[in-house]
Amino acid sequence: MEQQQRETVLVSASGRDQPGIVDSVSGVIFDAGANLEDSRMAILGGEFALFVLVVGNTDQLESVRSGLAAVASELNLELQIKPVASPGPSSAVIGYSLQAVALDHPGIVHRITGILSDRGVNVASLDTSLNQAPITGSPIFSLEMEVQVPVDQAVNELRAELQAAAAEENIDIIFQPTS
Repeated sequence: MEQQQRETVLVSASGRDQPGIVDSVSGVIFDAGANLEDSRMAILGGEFALFVLVVGNTDQLESVRSGLAAVASELNLELQIKPVASPGPSSAVIGYSLQAVALDHPGIVHRITGILSDRGVNVASLDTSLNQAPITGSPIFSLEMEVQVPVDQAVNELRAELQAAAAEENIDIIFQPTS
């Protein structure tokens, strides 16, 4: 019997937050015999969003597609499933974490990611949140990201540019290599 080739798909789904979404999605993947390899899930506002990387053979992934279509209909989720190409050869990068905190104002994410983009730095993950400061209740914006800095990038220059932007925008930034 010939072994079927493994394929990878990215599943994205979103809809009103409710108990059971993760259980239903992961159950379909498990029942199909496929594997959930990587995921990101969060409640944003009153909505729940998920991204799941699923690996399986053609038959397993077809079962995942049909099972998730039924779950999406039952739970009123918007669903997208798309094939993912195997990553090509990766260029040499160093992982860094970047954390930023400031009184909330428009443009924080854009300013920071613009500097990174101009220097060829790839954003691998990005999480933001808005909370209230103790006592004053002022809106405090927080950002945490993991980035991939090309090894030929002058990190001291990148750090200086980030710090200059932080000074202009009144943002506290911590930029350090990941361990």
